[in-house]
Amino acid sequence: MAGKNRSKSRVWLAVMTVSVVIMVMFFRADEYVAVSAQSNFVGGAPVRIDDADVLKARVRLAAGARSNWHSHTWGQMLLVEEGVGRIQRRNGPLREMRPGEPVFTGDGVVHWHGAAPAEDLVMLSLRGDGVEWHEAVSDDDYLQEPIR
Repeated sequence: MAGKNRSKSRVWLAVMTVSVVIMVMFFRADEYVAVSAQSNFVGGAPVRIDDADVLKARVRLAAGARSNWHSHTWGQMLLVEEGVGRIQRRNGPLREMRPGEPVFTGDGVVHWHGAAPAEDLVMLSLRGDGVEWHEAVSDDDYLQEPIR
């Protein structure tokens, strides 16, 4: 009988331990992440700060789709995941965007971006909430030969 009671005690202890870990992770997730991150950083753990003013979007653009000319109050970071894109700053050359090559437009820089004429594009966008929209991009601008 003592063996059965010992087994029941071990099972009960395991269930309680898992329950406590789940509660800590669920109710105090930020603290749990900070504690676990300490072993992955030297010089101190990262501290999550307010990011309510940072907007993110993961978008798919069909071949040939593009934005109008526009600018952002604190810039925009574009990260291509799949396909080939295009970006152009006002009065600048047309550039190609590819996976692994992040693009940043500074604050107030008027630009447009979109998919290449013959290839879809999947990209991540990080930006602030201020956008000023301008006119549509002409076919002449869009269909130029891009530089790399």
